[in-house]
Amino acid sequence: MHTHFRLLGWLRPYRRRLAAALLCMVLYAITTTVTLGTVSPLIQVLFERTGAQTGALPVPGGRDPARVEALAHEPFTGANVVRWPDLVRARAERTLTHARPLVAMERICVFLFAIVLIKNLTDYLQAYLMVSVEQSALRDLRDALHAHLQKLSLSFYHARRTGNLMSRLTNDFEYLRMALAASTSTGVKDGLTLIGSLGLAFYASGRLALLSLFILPPTGLALAVVGRKMRRSSTGAQERMGDLNAQLQETLSGVRVVKAFQAEAFEQRRFAAVNEAFTRAYVRMRRVASAARPVSEVGLVTVAVIMLWLGAREIFEHGGLAPHRFILFVMALLATVSPIRSLADVNANIQQGVAAADRVFAVLDTQPDIADRPGAVTLDGFRDRVRYENVRFAYDGETAVLDGLDFEVRHGEVVALVGSSGAGKSTAMDLLPRFYDPTAGRVTIDGRDLRDVTLVSLRAQLGIVTQETFLFHDTVRANIAYGLAGVPDAVVHGAAEAAYAHEFITRLPDGYDTVIGERGVTLSGGERQRIAIARALLKNPPILLLDEATSALDTESERLVQAALDRLMRDRTVLVIAHRLSTVQHADRIVVLERGRVVGFGGHRQLMEQDGLYRRLYELQFAG
Repeated sequence: MHTHFRLLGWLRPYRRRLAAALLCMVLYAITTTVTLGTVSPLIQVLFERTGAQTGALPVPGGRDPARVEALAHEPFTGANVVRWPDLVRARAERTLTHARPLVAMERICVFLFAIVLIKNLTDYLQAYLMVSVEQSALRDLRDALHAHLQKLSLSFYHARRTGNLMSRLTNDFEYLRMALAASTSTGVKDGLTLIGSLGLAFYASGRLALLSLFILPPTGLALAVVGRKMRRSSTGAQERMGDLNAQLQETLSGVRVVKAFQAEAFEQRRFAAVNEAFTRAYVRMRRVASAARPVSEVGLVTVAVIMLWLGAREIFEHGGLAPHRFILFVMALLATVSPIRSLADVNANIQQGVAAADRVFAVLDTQPDIADRPGAVTLDGFRDRVRYENVRFAYDGETAVLDGLDFEVRHGEVVALVGSSGAGKSTAMDLLPRFYDPTAGRVTIDGRDLRDVTLVSLRAQLGIVTQETFLFHDTVRANIAYGLAGVPDAVVHGAAEAAYAHEFITRLPDGYDTVIGERGVTLSGGERQRIAIARALLKNPPILLLDEATSALDTESERLVQAALDRLMRDRTVLVIAHRLSTVQHADRIVVLERGRVVGFGGHRQLMEQDGLYRRLYELQFAG
C-alpha cells in the first residue's frame, strides 16, 4: 500500500483537475443510479395503474398526501432533515406516477433523456480530465527518473544492463498508467456506481440486500488471493521484459561485431531464449489476471440466482414485496455486475502497476555515490596545480586498482600517464572529473579536495577527448555545441576550423545541418575525432584530459587529428594517457604506472637513461 500511495502522490500537483474529475465521477454515479431508479415508476405506470386517471391515487406506503404537502412547506430546521428522503420520494412519485398515464410516460421519458445526457457528459469530462492528470503525473515521474539517472555515478551503470534501465522508462510506465487510471478513474467511478446500485437494492428490499451481502465476501476473498498472485507474476513478467530490451539493445549496438563474426544465428538463439522466457512469464501473469472476471461473475450470478428465488417466495407466498420493488431490486443487483467486474480488473491493473512502481522507485531511491557534499563551494577557475595525494581506489572496495598514487600536474604542463594494460591509467584520469571518488587519499585542485567543490563547477574546468568518441544522432552543429545553448554559427565554425574539421563538414550533404547517425556512424574515425576536438575547443576548458585519440587512426587521419590536438593543447594544462610512447616524448613530464603505483617519473630522456619500465616499454614498441 505504501508504494500505491506514493504513486498517487504524484497526482498532488494536479489536485484541482483531479477534484473536477472526481466531481464528474460522483455525478456519473448519481445519474447512473437515478437512471436505474426510473425502472420502478416505469413499471408502476405501465403495469400497476388502477383507479382514477387524474393522479388521485393513494400514496404508496400509506403516506398521507396532505402531510407530504405540509412537510414541503415547513421551514428548514435540523429536525426535519431526516424526513427529506420521504419528501423527495413523495414529490417524485406524485410527479411521475400519480399523473395521467400518458402524461406520466412523457415526464418519465423527458426525465430519462435528461439524466442520460448528463450521465454521458460527465463520463466524457471525467475521462478527459483523468487522462490529462494521469499523463501529467507520468510525465513528471518520467522526468524525475531520467534526471535521477543522470545523477547516478558510473558504478551504478557498471552493474546494470542499459536495456533493463530503458525498460523502466518505457514498459514499466505503461503499467503505471494502467494503475493510475484504474485506481482513480475506473476505481472511483465504478466504486461509486456500485454503492449507488447497492443503495437502490437496499431501498427496494433491505432484507434481500442484507442476505446478498452475506454471500458476497467469499467472492471478495477469492479476488484478493488473485490480486496477490497477480503482483508476484507481474513483477516476473516486467523483469523478463527488461531482459528482452537489454538483449535487443546489445545486439543492435554491436551489429558490426555480430556480422563480422557471422554470429547472426547465435544472437538469434540468445534472443529467442530471452523472448521465450518473457512469453512464459507474461502468459503466467495473464492466466492469473484472467481469473478475476470469472470469479467475480460466478459469485455475483450465484447471489442473483439465490436472490431471485428468495424474492419470488416473498412475492408469491408472503406478499410482502411489491412487484415493482422486486424488479427494481433485481435490476439494481444485476447492475452491480459490471462495476464489480471492472473493479476486479482494477485490482489486477493496480497490482501490475505497483510491481512496476516498485522497480521505478527502486531506481529513484538509489543514492548517487558521487554527489556534492553539504557546504560544497564553487571552484572558481584553475591557477596552480592538480595533485594526487596517496590515492587508493578499488572498484569493488577490496582489490586495489590504484595503491598509493602520488604525483602532480602543474598549471600549463603536459603530463603523460604511461604503463602496461591494467596499470590504472584510465582509472587515475577518471578520478579527476569525479566519475569515481578515491577509496583513500585525495585528489586536489589548487589545494582543495575535489569532494569539497561542486560537481558542476569542477567539470566546467575540464575538457575530455577519448579514444572512443561518442557522437549523438543529431546534426554536426548540435554535436559540436553539445550542452551549450544559443551558440552563434560563427563560433561553431571557428571551433571546427581550429580542429581541421570545417573542410570535410562543408562537403557533407547538408553541411553543419547534416544528421550524422547514431554514434556518428556516417563519419570516419578521424572525422569523428575532429568533431570531438571541436567540441572541446568550443568549451575552452583550462584543463584537458586526453585518452590518446590517435592510436586507432590511419596515418593521414592521425596527422590531421594530431594537428588539431596540438592546437587544442596550446596554453592548457593537459593530462594525457599515452598508448603510443612516440606521441609523448615532448611531454613536460611522464608518469609511469605499474599495478596502480608510480614506478617512474620524469622527462622522456631522463626515463630512457634509467633501466626501468618506461625504457622496456619503449624498446618493446620500437623493437623493429
